[in-house]
Amino acid sequence: MSDQRPATGWAKTRSAASIGALLAVLTAASYATVNALLRSVAADVDPFAGSLIRQLPLLVLATTALLVLRPPALRPRSPEFIGARFVGLLMAAGVISFLVGNVFLFTGLNWVGLAVATAASQGGIVLGSALVSAVVLREPPTRSQLIGIGIVAIGLATIAIPGFTSIQIDGFAVLGFVLSMCAGVCYMLSNAASRTVQRRPRTFITALALTNLGGVIALLVAVLIRSGGRLGEVYSALSPHQILILLLAGTVNAVALASVTLAVRYTTVTSVSALGSLVIVFGIFVAWIVFHEQIAVAVIVGAAIIILGVLITLRPPATPAGMPVEPVLDADSATIPGADAYTSMKEGTT
Repeated sequence: MSDQRPATGWAKTRSAASIGALLAVLTAASYATVNALLRSVAADVDPFAGSLIRQLPLLVLATTALLVLRPPALRPRSPEFIGARFVGLLMAAGVISFLVGNVFLFTGLNWVGLAVATAASQGGIVLGSALVSAVVLREPPTRSQLIGIGIVAIGLATIAIPGFTSIQIDGFAVLGFVLSMCAGVCYMLSNAASRTVQRRPRTFITALALTNLGGVIALLVAVLIRSGGRLGEVYSALSPHQILILLLAGTVNAVALASVTLAVRYTTVTSVSALGSLVIVFGIFVAWIVFHEQIAVAVIVGAAIIILGVLITLRPPATPAGMPVEPVLDADSATIPGADAYTSMKEGTT
């Protein structure tokens, strides 16, 4: 019987990782769809106002789920209550992701352009996830993941090459590149916070809803400040077509956010982030098929390199025979390795 137990543990680990990988691919495809939908309206809509509208479908869905399900994770008298600290962590993650990350990315877009800023932000997600997973979550990337991440980074740099040739390399360009990478780190931190909280069972809806709520509040405050409190004027300037596109993009965006939140329950932030880089590949495919754009050779080569890197990160680590493997997460009750250490770090006790 003892010979069967390690195999069972390994099978659970691979099963959970496979579910997480599929959800991460769905996330990348959904974000690519969102980007395609926004192409027709992005230039004429305030980026923060547009971001706020895109969060509304998820806000409605998540709030409805909370009211109907009344999850024990948010009931202070329940033994499953996650606590005020984790409530604050999730809402802060929403602020960092939806507001701070967007501020960094929008600034980077202005200073280095779309191609460079997008590649740099994705690089921040991938590289930042490896560091945070190892240092904070105590889930160090495997050797295959480190090699794959390095290859993905090379692919992203290759895609950005045509963009570099069209900008003047000066202090603003360097700062724009750095800020774009920081934007990616901000987006990744939201996933890390979600994975930390989801070490407890039945916390998916709670993690998704609170992160969304924190982001919506931050975006609303940002829009109010930018408009001088004239919120009505900001949205009255939008046409029905623009609002419809933004809401449609928000619906697909809700699928993306739900998928990535659930993905980090089943597999590591490193894996999800590496797979998330496929959004670049899907975006290139959409640009070619839907918008009939001419794709530069460097971009095609970069996309191929990214796919290679992702495939390498998916390679399972070798496990000595007879050595038990702790499942990453199963569907009901598993803990994230190092989550308690993360909590202690947040409390300043380690």
